[in-house]
Amino acid sequence: MLLLLMVASVPVIGIAGANAVLSYEAELAAGRRNATILVDIAAARHGSTIASLRQTLQGIATDTRLLRDTAESCSTLLSTFSAANPGRYSNIWVMDRDGQTRCSSIALLTTPQKDSATAHRAMMGRDFILGPFQQGAVTGRPVIIGAVPILAEGEAQGVIAAGLLLEYFVRSEGRDQGRQGQRIWLVDAEGSALPLTQAGAIELPEPGMLRQLQDASGIAALEARSQAGADYAYASARLAPGLSVLVGLPIGEIRSAAMAVLLRRVAELAAFLLACLVVIVVGADIAIARPLRRLAARVRGWQPGAPFGRAAQRGEPEEVQALEQAFDDAARAIAGREEELQAALRQRDLLMAEIHHRVKNNLQIVASLLNLQAGRLRDPRARAEFATARDRVQALATLHRHLYTNRTFEVIALRPFLEELGHQLFAAMGERPGQRIKLAVEADELEILTDQAVSLALLITETVTNAIKHGFPDARSGTVTIAVHAEGDEVTLTVRDDGLGLRLEDNAQDRGIGLTLIRGFAQHLGGEVEIRQAGGTELRLRFTLRRREAEPEPPLRRERAEGGNEQVAAQPEA
Repeated sequence: MLLLLMVASVPVIGIAGANAVLSYEAELAAGRRNATILVDIAAARHGSTIASLRQTLQGIATDTRLLRDTAESCSTLLSTFSAANPGRYSNIWVMDRDGQTRCSSIALLTTPQKDSATAHRAMMGRDFILGPFQQGAVTGRPVIIGAVPILAEGEAQGVIAAGLLLEYFVRSEGRDQGRQGQRIWLVDAEGSALPLTQAGAIELPEPGMLRQLQDASGIAALEARSQAGADYAYASARLAPGLSVLVGLPIGEIRSAAMAVLLRRVAELAAFLLACLVVIVVGADIAIARPLRRLAARVRGWQPGAPFGRAAQRGEPEEVQALEQAFDDAARAIAGREEELQAALRQRDLLMAEIHHRVKNNLQIVASLLNLQAGRLRDPRARAEFATARDRVQALATLHRHLYTNRTFEVIALRPFLEELGHQLFAAMGERPGQRIKLAVEADELEILTDQAVSLALLITETVTNAIKHGFPDARSGTVTIAVHAEGDEVTLTVRDDGLGLRLEDNAQDRGIGLTLIRGFAQHLGGEVEIRQAGGTELRLRFTLRRREAEPEPPLRRERAEGGNEQVAAQPEA
């Protein structure tokens, strides 16, 4: 029902919107249409004046007496033509082919004068020519000069010209001034505009727009802003080459009326849309939203692993019922998958615990074999090397025991591991913590990843073993301290003793495998070892603690690091 209503409203909205736009454009087009009608009327009225001037001059040009009779007889003939059109022409005159005025309809003109370029253009072009607006040379009144060549035997022998008074156009337009608020101008070839009605220069279009109207063929109409910034509809029509009539019609009221029509149509459309929206919202709430809210409440109350159970309500849409069925199927599938994952997780934990347990046992067997082999050796140095290898293997076995005991498989608690590792190292050296040599473990509650725990365990094994072996000879007593403190992700490891300290004769010990391994393990942890000797020996290492969420190290880089350690470990003792 709602879908049908929405689909049915789409074409109605589209048609209403299109009608609103078309009505708005039709109202706006009224300005251009009215301006075109007005310029057509003005062109017909003033075009007849120009046509009359042309016909008059062409008729006079056919009279052979203009160049044959005396100047007085020619002037009398021209005065007769001028008197036949009172108030229209300022003067009618004849020029010879040299550009000298031969005769004139004005008796005051007694001295021959040179005429303007208009007459010369008429003689060269052998056609009717209109000049720009100018002041008459004799009368001083605003005129537009028209000229026609006088032809004899196919050659231009002179020019007949007349000054058409511009005020004649104003008078002929006077009875229609103010009609519909139009502004009318005559525009010459140079873009000069003569207002024929009450019109100011600021009501003209911009010069570029005016030139575009003049250059158009036929009647051109457009909407533009005047030089004062007002909205006008302009229309232009050409009366003759070099002269056109321009009509400007203010369209501010037309635009306001068009906007009012558009707003009314938009308001009608908005009211229709609002009514449709109310119907859609109410219907959607009853048919869709309420069933979905009930379904959402049941989903929020559902517990993972429990069956969802369908409870179809009366009047629920088929889509909501299908959604309930899909959720019920998904809940059953999730419950089954969860059981499978839990079983797989338990199996994995058992497998990992068994793996670490077996690794620990194997490492302990290796340590026992090394211990047995060391007991059969007579060379003290060889026996010591076997004991050192046994301690390293035993440290790794302890690490794996913590992994399967704590059931984490990824991280171990650092403090218990260090305490057990320290006691184990003391026991391997035949010592008991707290008797001759004390063991102090100062560690924050930290968890460390297996990858770092291996390097840390081996590093501490080497350091504590060296401290017990070389720092407390001849029943000397003292303390070995293992301290681990964290500041954010930065961890500081300190192993110090108050024994005799290392004796580095010619740096020979510094090149031994023990210190080489310590530096290799420190490099794998991401730090650099600092060794100080002042009242004993202190080893300090700062490294960054890796978190469980961090991405694992790329295999290639890990292989290179492990390969580097193996190369370091393989160096012979100096």
